[in-house]
Amino acid sequence: MSEQNYSSYASGEERRPRSRSGSGQRSGDGPRRPKKGRGRGGLALRVIGTLLLIAVTTGAILCCFGAVYVRTVILPKASLDLGDVTLRENSVMYYEDDSGQYQELGQVLTSISSQWVEYEEIPEDLKNAAIAIEDRRFLKHNGVDWWRTAQAVFSMFTGGDIQGGSTITQQLIKNLTEDNETTVKRKVTEIFRALEFDRNYDKDTTLLWYLNVIPLGAGCEGVGAAAEKYFGKPVSELTLAECASLIAITNNPSKYGPYSLAKVANSKGELWDAKQWNKYRQELILNQMLKEGYITQEEHDQAVAQELVFVGMEAGSSGDSESPENIYSWYEEQVISDVIKDLKEKYDYSDKVASQMLASGGLRIYTCIDPEVQKKAEAVYGDEELLNYVSKSTGQRLQSAITIIDNETGDIAALVGRIGEKEINRGLNLATNAKRQPGSSIKPLSAYAPAIEMGLMSPITVMPDYPYQVLGGKAWPVNVDGVYRGQVTVNQAVEDSYNTVAVRTVAQVTPAKAFEFATQRFHLPLESGRMVNGEVKGDIGIAPLAMGGLTDGVSTRDMANAFSVFPNGGVYRQARTYTKVENSKGEVILDNTREDSVAVKDTTAYYINSMLTNVVTGGGGTEARISGMTTAGKTGTTDTKDNRWFVGYTPYYTAAVWVGYETPERVPAPGNPAAQVFKKVMTPIHEGLADRKFPQVSGLVSVSYCMDCGGEAIEACQYDARGSSRIATGYVFPEDRPSFVCSCHSLEEGSNSMVRVCVDDPILDANGEFTGFYRAAGPFCPEVSVRTLCYLNLDRESVGGAVARDSSAFYSAYLAAAGGQSCTVHSNEPSTEEPEPGAPEEPSEPGTDDPALPPDPENSGGDGALINPDTGVPYGY
Repeated sequence: MSEQNYSSYASGEERRPRSRSGSGQRSGDGPRRPKKGRGRGGLALRVIGTLLLIAVTTGAILCCFGAVYVRTVILPKASLDLGDVTLRENSVMYYEDDSGQYQELGQVLTSISSQWVEYEEIPEDLKNAAIAIEDRRFLKHNGVDWWRTAQAVFSMFTGGDIQGGSTITQQLIKNLTEDNETTVKRKVTEIFRALEFDRNYDKDTTLLWYLNVIPLGAGCEGVGAAAEKYFGKPVSELTLAECASLIAITNNPSKYGPYSLAKVANSKGELWDAKQWNKYRQELILNQMLKEGYITQEEHDQAVAQELVFVGMEAGSSGDSESPENIYSWYEEQVISDVIKDLKEKYDYSDKVASQMLASGGLRIYTCIDPEVQKKAEAVYGDEELLNYVSKSTGQRLQSAITIIDNETGDIAALVGRIGEKEINRGLNLATNAKRQPGSSIKPLSAYAPAIEMGLMSPITVMPDYPYQVLGGKAWPVNVDGVYRGQVTVNQAVEDSYNTVAVRTVAQVTPAKAFEFATQRFHLPLESGRMVNGEVKGDIGIAPLAMGGLTDGVSTRDMANAFSVFPNGGVYRQARTYTKVENSKGEVILDNTREDSVAVKDTTAYYINSMLTNVVTGGGGTEARISGMTTAGKTGTTDTKDNRWFVGYTPYYTAAVWVGYETPERVPAPGNPAAQVFKKVMTPIHEGLADRKFPQVSGLVSVSYCMDCGGEAIEACQYDARGSSRIATGYVFPEDRPSFVCSCHSLEEGSNSMVRVCVDDPILDANGEFTGFYRAAGPFCPEVSVRTLCYLNLDRESVGGAVARDSSAFYSAYLAAAGGQSCTVHSNEPSTEEPEPGAPEEPSEPGTDDPALPPDPENSGGDGALINPDTGVPYGY
């Protein structure tokens, strides 16, 4: 930039006021009277003097305040020691191998390329080009160009901005501190830093660091990396033309960087691409170098005439950070996210600063990955046909995600964020970043574990599978199959995922306590309450805690971590992706050591393990069963069927699998696809591992109990009207023994719960299978065929008119639907005549109208329940 020439102002002659008579004297005799104007002038001078005094005093006070501010606020920040500056260096992730040694997992990819070059390697033309265009008085000033600074201040007070006027020293400081605020405080601090820096370091050092850290576009920092990127050669081999071209980029890399895609109009309105703008500014720099005497006219002309050849432009050598070889694994990507999050929390960094520190701070990150487990999980999820369902309405492919925890370490061994080959970095990770409704998979965490821990129940506790209340005029809740079975054990309710029992359990625990367990013991990120469209939304309620209809939802990472409590005997350990992070000097800057906590007692964990094992062996989770390996888990399905879950575990690993569409819609897959995926992933992971049990707890005792009330069993429990014994044997801890004797079964004469049935007339279902019911004995039934059974003697309040399958009302309705209550086999008094020997009477096949048969399948519900012809719905609904 050339200096501006400023002309001097011409001085004018002083004019004296003329009298009205044309002379300098007043006509007439006698003393002159003082002019009134002089009195006013004296007053004006006094006012002006006072104002000046006030201004000087105020200025002095402000200067004092300014001096104090500079001394206490600015000067402490003015010192900048290059020895404390960490230059950009790739960060590396490590994993621990089987021998306990750490091996390199991979480098943290960055879009920034940096290569330090020494002062002697930098061509003089490159140094001079920078000085000529950026700071032509660089070699003369003391770190601050006061003339340019004054121009910048004048621009600010006349409506401009406070940018500009920065010397090479000031630009270096800004690049090293990454302080880009456009404030007066930042500018003043920068000035004092530059003055201090210039006192401590010579010009060669300043210029060396400046040229090694300046941003030059295309992900390059410093002239060393930029020379290789743009011209494919070491910086020492750059020509004058190439040196000027490189320095041209510093002013605005997005405009002058040759690889930039931006197009900007010139003064004539013509759109120029980045290469045209680079050439324009290159010639501007060459002109300035000629003016400052750094080059001759001949050198100038040759450089202008030289064609600039940017290597690999058409080949896309701008550094594609998302080429296949530069794609993170799902695990590596999560490590990066976790480290950035923790850096921000511990050091109050911005997201940008934390990301830059990770990308090029030379950090060493010690991860928790199990490469073999990750490899096997990715092999399953890499198959596009894993869940080959495409939505007919939206065209979405069915997706899934998984998080796997090593039960021995408590750390995340592997995770996969979606089905198919990973093609981009920092995309949506469905395993950790997507929050989905967990459905019934939340029940062990927010319902049953809290109730057991509080001593409210055990697996043999009996509760009613029956509606809790009426909502919207209908009985609520409804089970998946729409059937109410009446009295069931907690074990059965967990095994078959009855919503009714989960709801009643949370009500008994209280929603506040259940929420506390879910969030404080199992660390689920539930919502306590927030305002949404004028309405408070939150998860402290029976429905969200019993059936998983959460405000925001949970991730597979959340659920796997929570369920890992159970195979670990009730101990919660925060699942990590890394253990520690060191800086380039080997100092630990993030220590991810955790403190284990007891979430539930070991006896509670034992009960949950027992019940969830039954889910896999005979309940709703059989599709997840791993051959030859003890497996437990819980299914989950939301009301709208748009989220399917299976959260399961073995003694070795815990895994949470989610299946659904990225934009939620009903999942069409049969069965439970999440359980199927769990089995496909976990089976190869457990190859070669010996089966073993979950943690055992001593002190169990065997008890016989009534399956309909949970009390100590009596003889009458064997004679239930449903035709089977209701006595079961279970193993509980001493404090959970039945504290009362069964009172729901009675064979006492006169009891209204008694019924006499004929075992020769069993009731069959539509498939010819025995239903468990017999018709009532008639007057002609022989005593040898008559059994005395009993209905349940229960005092159950009706809710919404629902009928449970264990009630006498259901039993009577069932018999009526089957063709009558009385025995149809012994309809007449038995004959006293004996049949002729050798001629036994062959029983005839019953006809289609035979009342011994149940109604036609058209009158049978999908689960075998008979349809009430009066209402058109199955009995028990």
